[in-house]
Amino acid sequence: MSEAFGAVPMIPIVSVVIPTYNRRTKLKRAVDSVLNQTFKDIEVIIVDNASVDGTQELINGTKDQRIRYIRHDTNKGGPAARNTGIKNAKAPLIALLDDDDEWLPEKLAKQVDKFKQAPSNTGLIYASAEIYDESKQKIICVNPTGLRGQVYKRVLLGTIFGSATVLIKRECFEKVGVFDEDLSSCQDWDMWLRIAQFFDFDCVDEVLARVNMHGEQISTDYAKLIPGRTRMVQKHAEEFKKYPDIYVTHLKRIGKLHCLNGTWRQGFDWFQQAIGIHPLEIFKIIAWILFEWPWVILFSGTKDFKKYK
Repeated sequence: MSEAFGAVPMIPIVSVVIPTYNRRTKLKRAVDSVLNQTFKDIEVIIVDNASVDGTQELINGTKDQRIRYIRHDTNKGGPAARNTGIKNAKAPLIALLDDDDEWLPEKLAKQVDKFKQAPSNTGLIYASAEIYDESKQKIICVNPTGLRGQVYKRVLLGTIFGSATVLIKRECFEKVGVFDEDLSSCQDWDMWLRIAQFFDFDCVDEVLARVNMHGEQISTDYAKLIPGRTRMVQKHAEEFKKYPDIYVTHLKRIGKLHCLNGTWRQGFDWFQQAIGIHPLEIFKIIAWILFEWPWVILFSGTKDFKKYK
């Protein structure tokens, strides 16, 4: 691993961590959205997972002293790249941005101001986001602004805001550790859950980030999504079991993912676990199999399901 240029002489207020791999064009858009923030007291840590598409040359040509470029010798995966950035961050507040997403200009300014007003135990502030498809058409606005204060039980159900929207105190990572590199998916959910055990959450009730869908995300790759979600549920099983309704929800979700993936025998094993906890769930599962499963397969945006082994 090597680091090149851009040392920031003073400690900034916000460290922005951007992991990247072979997304030179998308990365430029993401970096520009950070450099164009109205809040200027930042450092931008770009962690390159051994790209071979000219990413380093692109960053070398960006003459902004707030940029720090760190390159992994091999591709260690997105969570490892994030962790490298977090461990090298200097600021008391850390923001995360994937290389295919972008921010609105006042994102950091409004969240920093929110932290100034928030109780001292607030560890994470998120915002709303708009999601766009490959043709740059807005699909949906994710606006989960009712999630404030002590949110641990709600986050047990799953994450409802993405990493592009968050600003996190460094002390959160010092308390709970960095991202779990053994999770092939659900890394954000795992992190928010661990943070929520000790810190309160708050939000800025505005759209401050833009998430760009393009078919390469983990959420469209069953080969990563299924084992990641499986390990997530197993990792926190004792916590989930304290709330049987929540635990059953996750068992059924994994079962449904297997059915959508074509590994339906494994799916039925997960359904059986759910029924063992709440026998009446069998009727909901049968209804899903009969009425929803075929339609999801038929009208799915991707027909190339990757069989999880």
